[in-house]
Amino acid sequence: MEHSDNAHLRRIAATSLFLLLGVTITFCQENKPISNASSIDNGWWIPILKKHNIDLKTFNYKNIINIGMMDNSDNNLSLEMGNSDSLKNRNIPYKNAILISPGGGKTYWIITSEYARHDLDNYSLILRNGQMACYDFTSENVTPIDTSSFLEMSIDIKNNSIRASAK
Repeated sequence: MEHSDNAHLRRIAATSLFLLLGVTITFCQENKPISNASSIDNGWWIPILKKHNIDLKTFNYKNIINIGMMDNSDNNLSLEMGNSDSLKNRNIPYKNAILISPGGGKTYWIITSEYARHDLDNYSLILRNGQMACYDFTSENVTPIDTSSFLEMSIDIKNNSIRASAK
């Protein structure tokens, strides 16, 4: 009888220990969406950041996303950045959003918005109350070639589609 009580206590202790370890491991893992810093610091957008006086250090959320045909070429990579209060979620809300994306030919787009939300699990990016501006790579001029404003822009990264509602 005494032996079975000890076995029962051991099972309870082992179960408690495994539950404690499981909870600790689960909540101690960081779920960082931020891309490799060296990739951000060496991307095709570096001359654009300098040209427009955008300082990467002022943003706590920076991420490289592939908006294109999902072939991971540099031609499809875009840089998104902003300031967020909750970087540990997989659905990241952030303010003062900037998205720098390649355009056709020798152009690029800078999309700015007051608010954005990137759902990393569903490959979607939603930008609210913003502006899109197209610029020429070869020009030193920071005057856009084309501009438009939007109330909401939804980017489906996986399916390569963009929908926007005009202001």
